Amino acid sequence: MPDNPKAMRPHERGFTLIELLVAMGIMAFLLLMAMPSINTYLLDTRIRVTAQSYYDGAQLARTEALRRNADVVITLTNSNRGWSVNSGGGSIAAKSAEAAEKLTVKADAMMVTFNALGAASADNTVQFLPVNENSCLAAGGVQRCLNVLVSRGGQVRLCDPSITTAGDNRKC
Repeated sequence: MPDNPKAMRPHERGFTLIELLVAMGIMAFLLLMAMPSINTYLLDTRIRVTAQSYYDGAQLARTEALRRNADVVITLTNSNRGWSVNSGGGSIAAKSAEAAEKLTVKADAMMVTFNALGAASADNTVQFLPVNENSCLAAGGVQRCLNVLVSRGGQVRLCDPSITTAGDNRKC
């Protein structure tokens, strides 16, 4: 048995500093290539969550109007980024604006009242857009934008303005 313990291990396992730096460089390059699509995905998710939240709030307002046999109002709050559902001066539900922080939300009407039969006081279109509204798919951009439509009959729909195919249920 040799006196030097290192003599028993002529080939060490592991990576050299050069190999680690090359691997980190490749990973950084791949991450930079993926960043635009990651940002688009994150904004798509934010738009979908915010639109779905308003859709759920409008459905809740209509359901509560039918259940209570009374008028129930859904109102956009916080620069159209949040909403609240109220009936007879009492709050039923509310959503704060944190999910819509980096979005533009446009609406035909700030407030829609559902009556005891479930009908809405007015047609309303609520658009959920990125801050740069020209980046929507419908305008030739890369971002998916969504609309929530409320009809006078009380139907609430979530739709995509970039869909143009006849018969597609996502079409606005």
